[in-house]
Amino acid sequence: MIRPFAAVVPVFNPEPGLRSLVEALTREFAVVVVVDDGSVERTEDFRALPSSVVLLRHEANQGKGQAMKTALRRIALSHPELKGAVFTDGDGQHRLEDIVAVAQRAVETDSVVFGVRDFAAKGIPFRSWWGNRWTAIEVRLLYGFRLADTQTGLRAVPSRLFGALTELPGARFEYEAGWFACLHRLGERILEVPIETVYVDSNRSSHFRPFRDTLLTQLALWIRR
Repeated sequence: MIRPFAAVVPVFNPEPGLRSLVEALTREFAVVVVVDDGSVERTEDFRALPSSVVLLRHEANQGKGQAMKTALRRIALSHPELKGAVFTDGDGQHRLEDIVAVAQRAVETDSVVFGVRDFAAKGIPFRSWWGNRWTAIEVRLLYGFRLADTQTGLRAVPSRLFGALTELPGARFEYEAGWFACLHRLGERILEVPIETVYVDSNRSSHFRPFRDTLLTQLALWIRR
């Protein structure tokens, strides 16, 4: 069990596997935080979560980035003894063993750690493959990070960086892109752990809006340079 770490699951409209994922996380992490980002469907699923889970709620949908920041603020306030947090998607894309591996590497190295997908594997949706390929080039040119996967939702961060990341602008998917400018400015490194990603129905449950979110992500990469 990774006692000094928290696991964070931002959720907008729960997928059927949320309960089983969260139950498994409670057996591996000291604290599990679920952020209901203004869900309007299957809201009864939140009532079925274990009582030990910290459930935070946004009255209206504010975006994944804002949900991540809400979780970091609560952890910093209520659990200052923790050494960090690992973020994972709530739609079944990430295996428990991979979540644990990413968090464990962060504990061992006191570094930001990304769980990176193999984009040469079969079943990777084209929009994920193309979006990551282009962004990886930009991130390398702008910030010097050589990353196999710049858009992963599985990422761990040490608690010493909570303050910087909660102050970072952005409320939706562009917030995660903003990490690169922040980490570059602070002189941090990003380590990688290979993971297996399970795409359900070609990742149709994703709330990523191709045009708007891609535009915001690009602005976050270049303007914050």
